[in-house]
Amino acid sequence: MSVRADVAASFAAARSDAGLLQAALRVEEIGALAYAAGAMALRGEERAMAQRFADHEHQHAAALETMLQALTVPVRRHAGPADLDALLPGLADGSRAEVLRGLAELEQAAMDGHELLARRLTALDALRTVAMVTGGAAQHLVALRNAEEINT
Repeated sequence: MSVRADVAASFAAARSDAGLLQAALRVEEIGALAYAAGAMALRGEERAMAQRFADHEHQHAAALETMLQALTVPVRRHAGPADLDALLPGLADGSRAEVLRGLAELEQAAMDGHELLARRLTALDALRTVAMVTGGAAQHLVALRNAEEINT
């Protein structure tokens, strides 16, 4: 299954605001892990970018977790290295091009999920948070695509 299909399936399975936010949280947590792992395969400005984006993903995850807490839904499971490896196997060992492509695919999958959230969420505060997270994902995607073009 592709990254986009896997992420889409987790969003499609959600039946409530809480389920949608849990799916989004999983993607953001995996994103943080992916950027941290990807940074190991990158150099210079691209490594710094990946490290910075890992921090952004942590912030996005924290914001989504806060929204779940506001809905009185505890987060019982956080994404870990096994989740990253299942979604993007061998990312840290990939070539520069493979890492950038994998990270861009994950960001695009997140954007697809955010679009679904915008259509289905009913909690207004959660929708505002998702809008902020979506803006960050869009910036990341543009930066990754620019990096792919610069040195291909």
